[in-house]
Amino acid sequence: MASLKEDPILGIDDIIIKEEFEIGKPVIDKLREDRPALETEGTVIKGESVIDKVREEGSGGQGERDMVPPTSNSIHRSGSRPQLDLSKAAIEGNFEERDPTILLPNQSDDISHLALDIGGSLIKLVYFSRHQDRPTNDKRKKTVKERLGISNGNRRSYPILGGRLHFVKFETSKINECLDFISSKQLHRGGVDSHSWHSDTSSNGNAVIKATGGGAYKYANLFKERLGVSLDKEDEMDCLVAGANFLLKAIRHEAFTHMEGRKEFVQIDQNDLFPYLLVNIGSGVSMIKVDGDGKFERVSGTNVGGGTYWGLGRLLTKCKSFDELLELSQKGDNSTIDMLVGDIYGSMDYNKIGLSASTIASSFGKAISEKKELTGYRPEDISLSLLRMISYNIGQISYLNALRFGLKRIFFGGFFIRGHAYTMDAISFAVHFWSKGEAQAMFLRHEGYLGALGAFMSYEKHGLDDLMVHQLVERFPMGAPYTGGKIHGPPLGDLNEKASAISWMEKFVQKGTEITAPVPMASSGTTGLGGFEVPSSKGGTLRADASALNVGVLHLEPTLEVFPQLADPKMYEPNTIDLANHSELEYWFTVLSDHLPDLVDKAVASEGGTDDSKRRGDAFARAFSAHLARLMEEPAAYGKLGLANLLELREECLREFQFVDAYRSIKQRENEASLAVLPDLLVELDSMTEETRLLTLIEGVLAANIFDWGSRACVELYHKGTIIEIYRMSRNKMQRPWRVDDFDAFKERMLGSGDKKPCPHKRALLFVDNSGADVILGMLPLARELLRHGTEVVLVANSLPALNDVTAMELPDIVAEAAKHCDILRRAAEAGGLLVDAMINTSDVSKDNSSSVPLMVVENGCGSPCIDLRQVSSELAAAAKDADLIVLEGMGRALHTNFNARFKCEALKLAMVKNQRLAEKLIKGNIYDCVCRYEPAS
Repeated sequence: MASLKEDPILGIDDIIIKEEFEIGKPVIDKLREDRPALETEGTVIKGESVIDKVREEGSGGQGERDMVPPTSNSIHRSGSRPQLDLSKAAIEGNFEERDPTILLPNQSDDISHLALDIGGSLIKLVYFSRHQDRPTNDKRKKTVKERLGISNGNRRSYPILGGRLHFVKFETSKINECLDFISSKQLHRGGVDSHSWHSDTSSNGNAVIKATGGGAYKYANLFKERLGVSLDKEDEMDCLVAGANFLLKAIRHEAFTHMEGRKEFVQIDQNDLFPYLLVNIGSGVSMIKVDGDGKFERVSGTNVGGGTYWGLGRLLTKCKSFDELLELSQKGDNSTIDMLVGDIYGSMDYNKIGLSASTIASSFGKAISEKKELTGYRPEDISLSLLRMISYNIGQISYLNALRFGLKRIFFGGFFIRGHAYTMDAISFAVHFWSKGEAQAMFLRHEGYLGALGAFMSYEKHGLDDLMVHQLVERFPMGAPYTGGKIHGPPLGDLNEKASAISWMEKFVQKGTEITAPVPMASSGTTGLGGFEVPSSKGGTLRADASALNVGVLHLEPTLEVFPQLADPKMYEPNTIDLANHSELEYWFTVLSDHLPDLVDKAVASEGGTDDSKRRGDAFARAFSAHLARLMEEPAAYGKLGLANLLELREECLREFQFVDAYRSIKQRENEASLAVLPDLLVELDSMTEETRLLTLIEGVLAANIFDWGSRACVELYHKGTIIEIYRMSRNKMQRPWRVDDFDAFKERMLGSGDKKPCPHKRALLFVDNSGADVILGMLPLARELLRHGTEVVLVANSLPALNDVTAMELPDIVAEAAKHCDILRRAAEAGGLLVDAMINTSDVSKDNSSSVPLMVVENGCGSPCIDLRQVSSELAAAAKDADLIVLEGMGRALHTNFNARFKCEALKLAMVKNQRLAEKLIKGNIYDCVCRYEPAS
């Protein structure tokens, strides 16, 4: 049973509760007794104070006795914020239950989790779900925030809470399936779990859902009858433009070109977005000149669109669905029906006007002279001819309108396209042909959801127009692609509630086997406009839901920001390895596949090796393999693909199958072993001269970085010796010069030369990598040395586990243990808030502790072995503003990503290369070569 405290509540400060608000005294008493927590704008208001506080606020702070009760039965609402409607509230079930369900039958303000675009052919849904189980701030984080000057003062009065945007589609003819889907997820109730509501609860007459498209009018009564909700109709053009503008501004790899089977992503400069032509191809076609947010004009259109293709195709081929018709086109040869230039000129080109023999002179033109009945033509050829006729004409008309207004950029959207390679190629060719290459057709990955997304944004409270690219992260869970079918919506929340995760995965794998990716053009054949080649059918079937598979779930993370020390954020590309090259892609896929069995073993062991964990481990392996197979077919399916994206996809897939920390036990063992020898290492370091110690510290970081369970070569080493033996072996091999060796330049910056002593760094950010020896014997001693020089140190670690990487949650305990053996670390940790429960009484701390430079820990905002510095936590962004030194350590953060990144401040990149191919590609070296790259401020 869900309780009130589990329901998402965005704000409460405008609520006015009248005296007779029809919630009985027993319910109020029960509310006070249970003391549920309502999270609102970062403040937790407990049980009894909820009732008192809302009454006080509602009466201007004078108390409930001075309230003027409203004359109506409903509670006063603000038009701009979500409200808590307690009218007719009642506890369901037994009052003695620990967390009884509190039914709020008139709660309607929080139903904006759903918006619809109901077209003539398809219904598109965009719905929102809150992030669950958000950790609360602890004392350490509060101390760090205070020291870094982080406050909520600059946040909006009704902040966006983190969550996910899901995209779903249904055929309009199957609207009852859509209604069942909405009802099953209780989306019309604000996304609450269905078991929180009695099935026989009377409909809420106040519930309103935003909708656009003609069906918002046509089916309004049906929604009222089935779900008890009203459809608030939004203008279709307003929604299309709002949705397109949002996607083009917020999604990094949203727009792409598609020519001759090749997809290339285009990064749009937000300052140079307008004006553009938006061509929305639904049942019909609308062409809209967009000049800015809310500034647009419908300049043209055509009634020949997706409905035309489907309607004529159904009449001519007897196909029962749009996707079936598209699938037929893959096997077609339009030269059997279309009259080509070569048919008129005896297989010759018409060179004078630049037309090749393969150019279509007249769509369906051959049917005039051939004495055939409809049954004499192959449905496949009819489908392809029809598809090209409509696509070419849309492309041509679009370009002519762009020419009319001097627009160079044309974006095509709408579910006619469906991610279909041939459709996009035809449109692109037409635009390129008629513009002589001056104009460019671009497509949108969320092509069919523009209207639904625009309707969703019309809820004022979401404020999605304020979100920027760094606040949106797209994920591709297994549950998302096949929405509208037997597998619905977001990833499974609790596998234990399902009969069998394997049976669910078998459905997915079977579906993925049956449906193949769009295939490339054949190498021969010359039918089609301007030399288009006859498509071959590699897999025999079209991926019917290609557009859905290219759309993941958008995770909204309002706390993510751009790393402020990037020298040029617009030019920054985190990935060092680009997987556009097929051989490169194939190599890394093989590496990940080979590593998969070991990863599954570790994941299952982390859960105690139970039958359930084995079942989930098998499901994870099959799911991740299915992702790899999908990307081998179409590398750009999920957006621009780099090695970092692959590694992040693996971690996301692990988390989807509830493997929160696959290397938990291994990390604990390695931490204990490393902490045991740390005191001896510190004594050894303190006996050295400053210059010798600095070299030894850098050698130690490089040597300790060998402990990486993400490296196949390192895993083999683990079977040959203990952690200490491997560390010593690695240290003994630290022979200079290293493959990339800027140590002398770094030493001069740290220690100076001759009598000239440099100013110490003000603040250093140390991006740490692996648990165990890597962080404890490598990075902590380096941090200690910087502290000794008077530099504030911020240890930057993952927000979520990834392989054996240390996390920000784990680091404070590691530092606390290390501080037991080192006064420098202890004083710095106390100053930085890492030892809030100090091991010694504060009265015993020497007075100079207050002046000690702090050692702090912040999370980086990600859960991957790599890091994209366009998307970091607000804590890290705040810490970075005053930083003058960045240390990036480890392959993931310093080699796989950010090796070529340039910063406004000094940067030191340290890593041991643990992959032969990476060594050859990046530094022209060998496995176990070392990188010490020092870069002055840009």
